[in-house]
Amino acid sequence: MKVLTPARVSNVLLPFISCMAFAQNEPLQSSDLSEQVGTDTETLIEESRYIDCDNESKRCRRDYIEQIEVRGDRPNPISISSEGAYTLDSQLLRDYRTGNGNLTDILGILPGVQYSEAMLGAEQLSNIRPAEVSLSGASGRESGYFIDGINNNSLLGNEQNNANRNYLQDVIGHSQETFVNLDLVDTIEVFDSNIPARYGQFSGGVVDADTVKAGDELQFGLSYRGTNKSAVEYERFYSPWFSGKDVLSEPDFKKQNIGAYVKAPINADTGLVAQFNLLESQESLFQLGRLRLQKQTNYNGFIKLDHALTANDDLTVSASYAPFKGQYFSENALNSDYTVDGGGYNFNVKWSALRSWGAMDSQLSWRASENNKDTAPYWFAWASLPGKSWGGELGYESSIEGGYGDIEKSQRTLSFSQDFEFDYGALLGSTLSWQAGFELKQQYARFNRLEEAIIYNGSVIRPSVNCSGYTIDCVETQYKVPVSALEAQLGRALDLTKPEDILLLNNNVLQSGQFFAQREVNPKGDASARINNLSAYLESQWQWQDLTITLGGRYDYNNFVKNHNFAPRFRGNWSVFSERGQWVFGANRYYSQDQLDYKLNEAKQPSHFELRHLQQGRLSQWVSSKVSRGFVYQYSNIRTPYTDELILAYRHQLLGGTLELKWLNRFGRDGINRVKGYNEIGQATLFAGNEGAYRYERLSASWMARFDNQHVEINLSKVSNEVAPASFDGDPAVKLGGNKIVANDAFESDELAFLAIDEMNLNGDLDTKYYLMSLKDIEFQKQDFNRPLIANISWGGHFGSWQLSMTARYSGAQDVLYKAPYTRSISSAAGICETCSPAQKAYSVYFERRRASVTTVNSNIKYKLLNTQQYQLNLSLEIENLFNQRTYTIAPLSTGLEVGRRFWLGVKLDL
Repeated sequence: MKVLTPARVSNVLLPFISCMAFAQNEPLQSSDLSEQVGTDTETLIEESRYIDCDNESKRCRRDYIEQIEVRGDRPNPISISSEGAYTLDSQLLRDYRTGNGNLTDILGILPGVQYSEAMLGAEQLSNIRPAEVSLSGASGRESGYFIDGINNNSLLGNEQNNANRNYLQDVIGHSQETFVNLDLVDTIEVFDSNIPARYGQFSGGVVDADTVKAGDELQFGLSYRGTNKSAVEYERFYSPWFSGKDVLSEPDFKKQNIGAYVKAPINADTGLVAQFNLLESQESLFQLGRLRLQKQTNYNGFIKLDHALTANDDLTVSASYAPFKGQYFSENALNSDYTVDGGGYNFNVKWSALRSWGAMDSQLSWRASENNKDTAPYWFAWASLPGKSWGGELGYESSIEGGYGDIEKSQRTLSFSQDFEFDYGALLGSTLSWQAGFELKQQYARFNRLEEAIIYNGSVIRPSVNCSGYTIDCVETQYKVPVSALEAQLGRALDLTKPEDILLLNNNVLQSGQFFAQREVNPKGDASARINNLSAYLESQWQWQDLTITLGGRYDYNNFVKNHNFAPRFRGNWSVFSERGQWVFGANRYYSQDQLDYKLNEAKQPSHFELRHLQQGRLSQWVSSKVSRGFVYQYSNIRTPYTDELILAYRHQLLGGTLELKWLNRFGRDGINRVKGYNEIGQATLFAGNEGAYRYERLSASWMARFDNQHVEINLSKVSNEVAPASFDGDPAVKLGGNKIVANDAFESDELAFLAIDEMNLNGDLDTKYYLMSLKDIEFQKQDFNRPLIANISWGGHFGSWQLSMTARYSGAQDVLYKAPYTRSISSAAGICETCSPAQKAYSVYFERRRASVTTVNSNIKYKLLNTQQYQLNLSLEIENLFNQRTYTIAPLSTGLEVGRRFWLGVKLDL
């Protein structure tokens, strides 16, 4: 073999040293470099030559061949710094991807991550929206989502229960603006503690995803995945009182996920990525005896161009379009179709530069999203009589028709950010490393109820009514054969005292006359807000021997609430046991994003009632009543909610992996709560207060390792999450004297529900008492996202043409609220007129029961069917709930359907 001696080294390295110097901000002159190297060569090198060296010669290996042995552990998701970060690389994303393939679906393998209990329900089989997750005890909207450094949080979400898609005064929302498919993602970094100051406007965790990049070779591919009703197993449960009349039909659905991509190196300095993904779901449901399709679609179109301007400068331009559309209907209502449009698009330009003093990133982005609902503006509860009989055919007293009117919500964001990294100064002989940056952002959001939504209740039956030209909310009696013709056939007048004549007349009715004497009008409303936001941060890192300390802070200000928020950040790590162990500690504050939805709620005006009468058989005009329902929202003088965090963790390199023991403690303060009151003109008003608070505590143990062809992730978390009583709305019931309790008319009818509690009476027997509560308080009581004990075991391996993975998740038992299959009625506080009796309104009922622990195992099997230099063909089988275990989504002693084992099949072609 040939051995390179020192004289030859200088000649070989000289071009590379010259190139490196040229790439700096202040390049060295080549002549100076030659003189410098030449001087060193004359001083240090006396002779240079090639030597033929026998690889087996001990002298040769000893004297001429330098041998370097490198030992280390393969990287696993656990961070090696003081940041509380977990990194999911492309291999983990491919191995653990199951189901819809949304961004949040894979986060469950990490410690402390919790999903909603509704995620396991049978109604979710056809759903394609990403599951909401709780990071560090916070709700989904309180965590920060970033795609390529750009915030993806929606300002248009709401805190209502998303099990209901159709609201009277809002549109179903989500914490994310756009739903990004994992096919577009290269790595995900998840922070649950010690979060750097460059991230802000959140109070939970942070999910930062980087999109795919172009490689050195041209690549393109196609993929298809699908599932349907035949790939799902179910388990039926019946209450002791089940009559046997209702049929527990299995959801008839199908889902498909289609993807295509191109990765193209245009030249040595430029690469292009273009990707398309479609996730579609269709479900067949019976609407009033007729089979119809509900459909959901989510598109992801993405393009990214990377260009190396110089050896030290890189320009990235990307754009994405990700619309969501849901087409739904109410199964027991006529003309009840409604369409929900969401998602949006963004455009992003990023310049990354390396300089002699450090590095910097400059980023400019524009994004827009919407959240709209399109449906009929009238909602009717007709009496189930001829002509309006569809409800009666299903056994209901009323025939429901219509919708709640059109609503448009939109969001626009323009932002520019600048980030720097550099070394400057020293302390105790150690260099200080700095990170600093700022962001300028303008956001515009709008809520617009485009039309009045009119709710008709309490149909009045009058066969002789004259509708006086009202054709929407009144119908006149119609006969198959005119009464005069019928009497002519009989040869006499009808005698309605005779049962046979009554039967004859009823059978002759095509449509029974009825009308509405009262209605609830929800007026149009429009509210918008434009917010200018300034953010800046600074962090300094100091390392002395085995101790590393990072100290800094973040400042946020906007011209909407005009709060100056400073969030200190402190974290550190101390290496022990010859760097095999590491203590991590920190104390931090995180300010959440300003609750813009309270400003948009100002567009939701209280509804008012209107009346009319029947005068001499003819309808009069509608006249306004003095009674209104609903609150006015008023947003002013609000502090920004924040969370204080303490964290202590120990990491140790063990058995080829990393063991992490973590204690995380968080205190949420200044949370937004709703304070009931009256404004200056006497309207019932919901003021935004700052009395909300919570405490979250987690103890977790994790071990994660990566070997040559396998990886393992194991974690166990014990969690406690408590909400302060001041966060609740309080009692929405009104006491009129004695024991009489009525509903507060200021609350919207779809905002309330009953909580059933079994209490011991004086005789020692259990009595069920019903307490009227707001749905917001019901959500607190439900203990969603709050399992006290969570464990995960995840494993993946590559064996030749086979790629296998498996995840097992255990969720401990807890007391939760189930929704009862019946309703309970209560009177309104007042009638809508002086002579009207208060109306009875039925509300849903929730009751508390123990939900057993749940263990689910998911598996992913991929097989490389063909593998040539030109293309690869892969087959995949994804199995959820592999062992067909119960999910306990059906309450004890209740009737319902639970989902068991289910499958996805897929094929992927890479060229």
